[in-house]
Amino acid sequence: MQKLLQGLHRAEDLLLGLLLASLLALGLAQIGLRLFFASGLEWAEPVERMGVLWLALMGALGATRERRHIAIDAIPRLLPPKLHRAAWALTQLTTAAICALLAWTGWGMLEMEREAPTLFIAGISSWIPMIVFPAGFALMALRFAVAAFGEPPEPGHVDAHVLADSEATP
Repeated sequence: MQKLLQGLHRAEDLLLGLLLASLLALGLAQIGLRLFFASGLEWAEPVERMGVLWLALMGALGATRERRHIAIDAIPRLLPPKLHRAAWALTQLTTAAICALLAWTGWGMLEMEREAPTLFIAGISSWIPMIVFPAGFALMALRFAVAAFGEPPEPGHVDAHVLADSEATP
């Protein structure tokens, strides 16, 4: 099971890296076409806008995996260990519920778009790139729900790999 999770994490990281590289390449191509040829790709701007949303949600999904998301941990520092565990579970489940609500709302937006679709770019309906909203928030909800039943980090604790990454960065 651990190997499967590691493979999924690597695939997620690869997808995030490819998405970022693609957006950068598309942006540079647009700049070059406009500077040197006074033209551009008609479809590039909507793809870039939606790509940024995909990048944000994929990045947020990665942050939840690595526990690098924004978290307020002042109260757990003050609680005894048993209450710390309960507070951890409660906050993770609450966050999972919020993400699930956002996924449900995203699904509603997607369904409205499917009822009266517009054209995103040639050959692609507008609802297709919107799949990222319900999918991204549903996966985050799942990650938070699973984390609720795991061991909480020590109050003020930074995971070893997070600390190693921050020390390696100048």
